[in-house]
Amino acid sequence: MSAVHLVAASLLFSTGALWTTRVGATDIHVCDETNSPNWYIYCSGPILESVNYHALFNDSKHYVDMPTKNSPNDTIKAWYDTFGQTAPPDVPEDKLRNFIEEYFSDPGSELVNCTPVDWIEKPPKIMSITDPTLRAWALELHGIWKHLCKQFWANIVSKSSEENNSSECQSDQKSLSTPTAILSMASGRFREFYYWDAYWIVKGLLVSGMYNSTRGMIINLASMVDKFGFVPNGGRVYYLQRSQPPMLIPMVYEYYEATNDREFVRHILPTLVKELNFWHTNRTTELQIGNKNYTVFQYRTNSNVPRPESFKEDVRTAHGISDDLKPKFWQDKASAAESGWDFSTRWFQDHKTLYTIETTKIVPIDLNALICWNYDILEYLFERVGNTTESEIYREIRSKFKNTLNKVFYNKTLGAWFDYHMDTKQQNIDFYPSSVVPLFTGCYHALNQGKSERLFQYMQNVGAFNFSGGIPTSMIKDSEEQWDFPNGWSPLNHMIIEGLRKSENAQMQDQAYRIAKKWVEGNYRVFQKTKFMWEKYDVIGKVPRPGEGGEYHVQDGFGWTNGAILDLLSTYNDRIKLPQANSAAGCLSSGTNGLVMILCLMVSTMGAVILTQNNRDYY
Repeated sequence: MSAVHLVAASLLFSTGALWTTRVGATDIHVCDETNSPNWYIYCSGPILESVNYHALFNDSKHYVDMPTKNSPNDTIKAWYDTFGQTAPPDVPEDKLRNFIEEYFSDPGSELVNCTPVDWIEKPPKIMSITDPTLRAWALELHGIWKHLCKQFWANIVSKSSEENNSSECQSDQKSLSTPTAILSMASGRFREFYYWDAYWIVKGLLVSGMYNSTRGMIINLASMVDKFGFVPNGGRVYYLQRSQPPMLIPMVYEYYEATNDREFVRHILPTLVKELNFWHTNRTTELQIGNKNYTVFQYRTNSNVPRPESFKEDVRTAHGISDDLKPKFWQDKASAAESGWDFSTRWFQDHKTLYTIETTKIVPIDLNALICWNYDILEYLFERVGNTTESEIYREIRSKFKNTLNKVFYNKTLGAWFDYHMDTKQQNIDFYPSSVVPLFTGCYHALNQGKSERLFQYMQNVGAFNFSGGIPTSMIKDSEEQWDFPNGWSPLNHMIIEGLRKSENAQMQDQAYRIAKKWVEGNYRVFQKTKFMWEKYDVIGKVPRPGEGGEYHVQDGFGWTNGAILDLLSTYNDRIKLPQANSAAGCLSSGTNGLVMILCLMVSTMGAVILTQNNRDYY
C-alpha cells in the first residue's frame, strides 16, 4: 500500500473500527439474507471492508459491481480458508489483490451490448426537426440507445456451473438485481438501471418511436415492485434499502399517451398501486400545523451503515463524528441518495457542509408534488380502463392532498413552494428547482393561475433565468456538491421547461422556450467539443462545459440527458434553430447562382465554427 493509501486508510478506519463486521440490532445493512443470497459479499462482510480499507480501487463502486466466479458460499468459504478471521487492516494487500483476481471478474463483464429490436435509423419524430444540424445531432443521440442497451452474457461460466454442466451465469454471482435480460442504463460507471433516470430515458425512447423498448423498461421496473415491493434506487442488490423519486406511474402515463395500449395499463395497474402503497407505508410522517394534522412524504431509508458503492467516501466523511452519531449520519446520506440529489446544501443544516446533513428531518416539496401527480395519473388511468370507482377514490385523495401542499409548503409572501423542516417548523426559502415541481405536476388548483405566475415572478427575482446555459441547481456557491451551483441537470431543467410551457401565461411559455433553447444549444456545443453527452453541465459561463463536484468524476453517456434533449427537440421541432442552420437554409433558398451558394455555405461554416469556438481546452 502506498503512503497516500496508508494515510487515507488510517483516516477511514481509525474511528469506529469498521473492519469488525457488525451485525448488531442497531445496524441495518443495505441488503441481507432476506433479499439477497450474496449479501455478505456485496452489502457487508470482510471482503467489502478489506477491499475498501486497502483502497484497492479508486472508485468504491468498482468492487461491488464485480461478479463472482463462484457461488456466494464458495466465495465466502475461500475467503475464510485464505484469511481466517484476519481483520481488514491485517490482511496482506498483495494476497488480497490475488484473491480478488482469482474469485471475481471485471465490472460489467456479465453484460454485453445489444441492439433494441425496435430501433430504426430515421424515426419520424426526429425527422420532423426542421433545423438540419439539430436533426443530424438528434439522430446521433438516437444511435446512442444501441450503446446504452445491455443484456446478460449467458456464456459467463463459473466453476460451480461447470460442475453442473451449465453455461449460464448464476444470478447470485452478480450484484445486479435486474430479473430480466435487457435494460437501458445511464452509462459511465452506472452499469445498471436507475429509477428516476428511467422517466427521461422513456421520454427519449418515445421520441425515437421505440415503444417496445419503453414497454420493456416499464415491465422491468414493475417486476422489481413484484419482487421487492418497490422500485429500488437502481438495479443492484446494494440498492435494496432505498428507492428514488416515484416515476413509474408517470412512465406508464407517457407510454399510454403515446400508444393507447389500454390492455397493458389494465394489466399493470395493480403493480402501480402496490408501488404507491410502499411510499404510504414506509415514507410518510405526520405534521401538525396549527390545529390540523397533515400526512406528508419523506425520503427516509432505514439503512444506517456506509453505502457499499460509496463505502470509502461514507467512512471518510464520518471521520470526526462520534460513534453514536454515525448511524444517523449514514442514514441521512443514504436518504439524500434516495432523493436523487446526492448531495446538495438543500439537505444540510447549515446550508454549507455535508457534515450537517439531516435529510430525514426535511419534508421535500418535489417528492410530495410527485406523489400528488401519481394520484392524478392513477385517477386518469383507472378511468381509461373503465374502473370509475377506483378513479373517483384517487380523485378525492388528490383533491385533499393538494390542500396539504398548499398548507405545508406554499409561502404566500414569496409566492413559491418550499421544503419544510420538521424540527424548526420553518420552510427553507433558498432557491432550488424543486420549488417548480408543483408547476410541472400541476398539483395546484387549476383556477388559481396566480400561483404559477407568482412562482414565475419569484424565479425572476432570485435570478434563476440569468444564466447562459440553463437553470442552476441552487444559488449557493462553493459547496462543491454536485447538486448545487453552478451545475444544471437535465431532469430539473426539463421539469422547469415543461412546467412553464404548460402554463396559460404567454410570458411563462416564452421563458420555457428560452430555457429550452439555452439547454439544447449548451448540450450541443459540449457534444461538439467532447463528442459525449454528460450527466450534468456548468450553466454559468459563456462557454458551456461538463459539470463538476460530488463523490465521483462527471460521467458521460448519458441516458436522461439524451432523453431530455430528444424530447425538447421534438417539442420545439420547428422553433429551436442554430445560427449555422439559418445560414444554410438561406443558401438553399438563394437560387441557382453557384457563387452565391458557395459564399453562403462559407458563412454557414463560419457560423458553426463560432458556435463551438472559445476555450477549446476546457475539457
